[in-house]
Amino acid sequence: MSAIRRSSQVTILVKALPRPSTGHSETVCCAGITADGEWKRLYPIRYRHGGETFKRWDKVAFDYVPNSQDKRVESCKVLQGTIKNLGKCGSAEKRSLLEPLITPSTDAAASLGRSLTAIRPDQIRFIYRPKPPIVIQQEAEAYARSARQANMLDQEVEPFEPTPYMLAFAYADQTGARHTHQCGDWETHTTFWKWRHLYGEKQALQMLKEKYEGEYVDKGIVFVLGTLAKRPKQWTLLGVVRLDMGEYQTGFAF
Repeated sequence: MSAIRRSSQVTILVKALPRPSTGHSETVCCAGITADGEWKRLYPIRYRHGGETFKRWDKVAFDYVPNSQDKRVESCKVLQGTIKNLGKCGSAEKRSLLEPLITPSTDAAASLGRSLTAIRPDQIRFIYRPKPPIVIQQEAEAYARSARQANMLDQEVEPFEPTPYMLAFAYADQTGARHTHQCGDWETHTTFWKWRHLYGEKQALQMLKEKYEGEYVDKGIVFVLGTLAKRPKQWTLLGVVRLDMGEYQTGFAF
């Protein structure tokens, strides 16, 4: 019996770093929120190979089937070629869309049965450390293998270039618990490469630090986190979102 095909629409909040994949060439994990306030995890998105183009806060429609290999309730196996970009989410919609899903911590999200959540981090430190050359080489080779796996209908792309630094955030959640997570937010890594080209490596890293520890903290910042399919208790940082401060709608006491 074939899986039931379904349709959905979300506002994109997450485009995680591309990952080499043995089954789907290079894939990207994305996540968004429906108009009804439900998280959806979109996978596998073959973003560079497949021609899907969308950014954070874009509204997209897509068809999917339940993912038999991923039991997380939010996970959707997106059918290739069905994604349609419906345009930008309005500025006035952003807070009303995301704030009701903010939780004080990942433990609070887990208690609600969620494997995706958003939190307001506090005491943020942006961390960067150079990767060992062997790690950069291994990552580059993995991306090159994935690029060669593209099928005849795919768009040809250059192998993805890994960031030469481990980027991470140390922070406290709203319960006061401290965490350190590597940053899987594609936009952050793209900004590093852009600013590196314009200003040099040292200045690019300093500008990112000032952006996240200064501007984003002053105006409002949200981290989007998600669990791993094979490690449901392990949370990873998928997205770094600028969102004005406002009242929380979850009902949790902070």
